Amino acid sequence: MKLTDLKARLAKARFLTGVMTLVSATAAGQIIMLIATPLITRLYTPEQFGLLAVFMAIMAVVVVISSLRYELAIPLPRNDGSARRLLFVAILINWSSATLSLLVVFFFREDIARLAKVTQLSGLLWLLPLGVLLAGGYKSFNYWAVRQKRYSEIARTKVLQSVANVATQIVAGIAGLGAFGLILGQLIGQTAGVIRLAAGARLRKQFSMTSIRSIRTKVVLQRYSNFPKYDTPAALVDVLSVQLPNLLLVALFNPIVAGLYVLAERVLSAPMALLGQAVGQVLFGSCREALKSGSLGQLVTKIIATLFAIVLIPSVMIFLWAGDIFAIVFGEAWREAGDYASWMVLGLSVQFVYSPISMVLMATDGQKVNLSIHSFMLVAKASAVVVGYCAGSPLLAVIGFSAVGVTGYLYAIIIVWIRARRYSVL
Repeated sequence: MKLTDLKARLAKARFLTGVMTLVSATAAGQIIMLIATPLITRLYTPEQFGLLAVFMAIMAVVVVISSLRYELAIPLPRNDGSARRLLFVAILINWSSATLSLLVVFFFREDIARLAKVTQLSGLLWLLPLGVLLAGGYKSFNYWAVRQKRYSEIARTKVLQSVANVATQIVAGIAGLGAFGLILGQLIGQTAGVIRLAAGARLRKQFSMTSIRSIRTKVVLQRYSNFPKYDTPAALVDVLSVQLPNLLLVALFNPIVAGLYVLAERVLSAPMALLGQAVGQVLFGSCREALKSGSLGQLVTKIIATLFAIVLIPSVMIFLWAGDIFAIVFGEAWREAGDYASWMVLGLSVQFVYSPISMVLMATDGQKVNLSIHSFMLVAKASAVVVGYCAGSPLLAVIGFSAVGVTGYLYAIIIVWIRARRYSVL
């Protein structure tokens, strides 16, 4: 056997092992979430879920740009020294973002609540700076762990996050804390494990502010300057398009409609997002080897086919019977959420395939392409929701939103596949 063939097989084995480790942890975490959700829906009202939706939408918009996307570059440098510099810079920028969000909340929380047409949001926004600090930090340390291929350690944090989330929400629900309890559980669930991952980085022994100002750091930041220049606006546009229903359904209709939507999204998106994220992280960590060996196109083709095969049968079942399933599992008050889920699953299924392979754009300096894709999706999704509002039908807004997702993400998948083949040895 040739040495190159042996290296290719070893790389493939590491990729599959990483995927299985993260997928297994994801599955365990999602089982915990799914088991707990019927109890949680009986502890909280659709309106309280609506408040959770608008808060998490605001937080998602801030967190996705809180480190200017430098965290995504951490797995890419050839040497660990450059990667550590990126990690340290990402953390510093995130701290600055959390501080800025605290100032914004202090001075403008009531204005934000009025703009969202939810007066109860004002008091809940005090949790935002803490969420930005912890969630942004988790992302940076997570990508350092990806670089180190510490997949088992990442996997343990995924399970811990699910346990912490549901435990907090159940206890808070029994205590009658309402939307505050839902949000607190979500924050704890997103950030659990950050200390474990941070311990492996050993930043305190490596850097000072003087070293950050060094020429080496400036060279590294310049090398990966496309991330703040192009991927930051692309990520902002992407998260706005994802969170658009949570924001617009509250503002254009009411919190109850948003609460129904967020439950459907929680049930459908959580397993899809975490499984897709697991595959995407391992793919991103393996892109460097795939680019060297010229096998990126073959790898992406297999991933696309596998993900479509995984999602096909569950999507058909949800499309046909989601209304009855939601009424039985979560209570009759949530049947309409099942009606939303029937249509949402179509767009989410295609997005499920696109999300992990979009990492190829990051690894091949395709940030401009990524920005164009997400800009189009944002405008199209906003238009769909507005059409539903003009017709006075939240369901029509959901249907239009899903239709845009199917067509837009299919087109994006084709773009990524073509780009991956260009970097392959045919």
